[in-house]
Amino acid sequence: MTQSAGTLPKSTEDAAHKRPKIVTDKQRVTWVTLALLVVLAGGVIWSLSIGSQHISLSRLPGAIFKADEPDELILQSIRMPRVVLALCVGAALAVAGALMQAVAANPLAAPEIMGVNAGAVFVVVLAITIVPSLSGAPTILLSFGGAAAAGVSVMMLAGSGRGRTSPVRLALAGVTASSLLISLTQVLIIFDENSADSVLFWLVGGVNFAGWHDIRNLLPWLVLGLVGAFAMARPLNLLALGDDMARGLGQNVERTRMLGSALVIVLCGAAVSVAGPVAFVGLIVPHILRRLVGSSYTALLPLCTLGGGVLVLYADIVSRYVKPPFEVPAGVVTALIGAPIFVYLARRQKVTS
Repeated sequence: MTQSAGTLPKSTEDAAHKRPKIVTDKQRVTWVTLALLVVLAGGVIWSLSIGSQHISLSRLPGAIFKADEPDELILQSIRMPRVVLALCVGAALAVAGALMQAVAANPLAAPEIMGVNAGAVFVVVLAITIVPSLSGAPTILLSFGGAAAAGVSVMMLAGSGRGRTSPVRLALAGVTASSLLISLTQVLIIFDENSADSVLFWLVGGVNFAGWHDIRNLLPWLVLGLVGAFAMARPLNLLALGDDMARGLGQNVERTRMLGSALVIVLCGAAVSVAGPVAFVGLIVPHILRRLVGSSYTALLPLCTLGGGVLVLYADIVSRYVKPPFEVPAGVVTALIGAPIFVYLARRQKVTS
């Protein structure tokens, strides 16, 4: 029998019934956006107000444009860069996590689980131990290379030529690769005592030593990655319906996955090069926001930008209260939050290896 015009193939129709619909609630998106903005504003004020020296926030307007007084100098050179870098790193990692879950069609996909962060860290630490003065653009490019190599290796190991990768196989391959790369990074630090202090924070990640130069290095790549991600919102929505349905609607599935993967590498590589591997941001934020506003990437990706920034900012704030006056890296806090969530999500996946 000849298929009538305008009718999708049966396989495409089946895929549409099996896959969840891409839904979003516009009113809920508005409320969640407003809530995130309020929480973000509160976090910025809180972060700027805490430190070894009490500074009145009335100094803040002056510190934005000048730094004539000691209080203004502290705000401008230490506290403000820390806040801005936390927001930028959080946005990059959260959006990268959402992209990775869409590209891999896997709810457990995240930069740290697929070894992307660990790969970037290992290459950067290796380069720094060889050339201690290395910084800036070369560090970011090396981070890109390490992230790409680790991500591709994990996908190949998890797939093993047996078709679609299951969440369990992907998680096992990613955890194995991450453990190996982190161990190698520790070996580099142990055998290079001279640079141990300067690279130790790469094991967990944080924004403790943020400076405006870090933001200048990160910002162009962050803007590129975010603009590219937002432009891919509609193709990712189609991809979430399944490969057959996406192809039936005219989507180039392979190209979408390649572009999405490239954006993940850009965002993760740039973030890790300035803040180290801040863990589980790319896993926690997309899952929470999906439950709140639905699965449409048109709304999810911009909200991940806000949500990721909020998470890293508050993790950095909490890190200052763990053992005052000393500080722990923000990556410790996000790991303590993210590890139980990862176990919960892994147990929910009804898949076979």
